[in-house]
Amino acid sequence: MTDFKQSRVGARIGFSVSMDGLRLGLVKMLLDILDVFSVSRHSRYFNQTRAHHLYKRVRLIALLLAVLQTAWVFVDQLLLPASVQNSIAIGRVVSSGALLLLLAWYKHPYSLGCALLRLALLILILSGFQTYSNAVLFSAGYEHSVAGYQFFPFMIVAMQAIFPLTVVEVIAVTAAVMLIEVLTQTLSGHFGGVSELNALWLLGVLAVIAGWASINQLGMLLGLYRQATRDALTGLANRRQVMEHLEGDVLLCQDEGRPISILMMDLDKFKSFNDNHGHAAGDIVLKQFAKILRKQVQPKARDRKGNLAGRFGGEEFLIILPGQGAERAVEVAEQICAACHLSPVRIPSGEQVGFTTSIGVATLLPDETPSDLLRRADEALYAAKSSGRDRHVLSGEERDNDATGYEYEPAEKVPV
Repeated sequence: MTDFKQSRVGARIGFSVSMDGLRLGLVKMLLDILDVFSVSRHSRYFNQTRAHHLYKRVRLIALLLAVLQTAWVFVDQLLLPASVQNSIAIGRVVSSGALLLLLAWYKHPYSLGCALLRLALLILILSGFQTYSNAVLFSAGYEHSVAGYQFFPFMIVAMQAIFPLTVVEVIAVTAAVMLIEVLTQTLSGHFGGVSELNALWLLGVLAVIAGWASINQLGMLLGLYRQATRDALTGLANRRQVMEHLEGDVLLCQDEGRPISILMMDLDKFKSFNDNHGHAAGDIVLKQFAKILRKQVQPKARDRKGNLAGRFGGEEFLIILPGQGAERAVEVAEQICAACHLSPVRIPSGEQVGFTTSIGVATLLPDETPSDLLRRADEALYAAKSSGRDRHVLSGEERDNDATGYEYEPAEKVPV
């Protein structure tokens, strides 16, 4: 009887574990879908990376199609009646010229809006030539399939597969191409015919396949980007990403005449904490602190858009606040210090322990470099640690010994 009860308990535990695994799997799948559905969950920095991918590929496709459009004039001489050759040739030259102009547009390679506009113009140029050429052929009474013309909408839809696009963007491209094809068939007076409906059906199937490839490509790009730019333990930006985007944000804010501030943080007595409680407990503290920082940079408020939190190394962290001056940066530092007091963690030994942080705050000065800004933030952090820890210091205050913070003796343990 005892063995039977034990087996039932084991079965229940196994079922519970399986259900938990299923829930986690469903949550992960939902998050993966949300990641590729629209740009709402993408960081400004990933959008810049994807924009550059789109920029390079649109320009390459524009160059190839401009060459092919012009070269196809010689094929038209063999396949088309003489009455339409000149009109079609003019259309090819115009579309090739438009493609070359698109190729020549090299500005704003990291703007996602410009990248999507480039893609839209590429589709518009190709669709415009498709509609024009079909109108010329139908007006001349030439209704047979002509090599290089009937496949245009299929080529445009299939072209999606080489671009990393969101679900919303794929739907928009597919809807635009399908609408243009329906319009072309309607103008020719053949909409609703068996062959035309069959063409629309094939176009839709191809759009699903190409769209799936495009969305998967976006998911892979997003995954690789996160692996390359995120700290594995905390999920925050790693040092490489922090440095790259600090340099970019400093240049951007200087060009636009906006302020930019940074917060350099260090967990107080973290090495001794690791020695006393073990590295597993230290990892729990690092993760909890990362949650606090992530909450501070979430773009819920207008002034938080573009903020970045990263792990700078070991127990050191950095927050970049583009567009924010010293007053706002100090406010964020105060919120972080207060949040640490309210966020004790339970470590593997079962104890509940607290942690504190020291913060150096610096705001960019005129003609200052990112290295200068980091140096001043580091000096302010040193001043905060020297004056008692668990506090923040604004750069420039350290000489006046005007550190601000909580006056109390930090304790590792807090009441449960």
